[in-house]
Amino acid sequence: MKAFISSALPWVMMGIALALLAVNHGREKQKDERRGTRIAVGAGLGFLLGVALNSCGLWEEHMIGFLLGPLWGMTLGTIYRSEEA
Repeated sequence: MKAFISSALPWVMMGIALALLAVNHGREKQKDERRGTRIAVGAGLGFLLGVALNSCGLWEEHMIGFLLGPLWGMTLGTIYRSEEA
């Protein structure tokens, strides 16, 4: 059972992140100049978080953290909007 969960968890997390990205992309009709910056900063911070979680031994394979960290960072960067805009 542990092997099934550890093999299916990255696919589930990737599916959720991609669904959130797709929904938010369709929702933003107006042009936002800072959108690319938010995505890039989110990917960088997500990569750092993925490396930190790898060092804690969360996953058996390090590539899972290297791939899912930037994906979730981009997702959160896309969702986050500052109050200045």
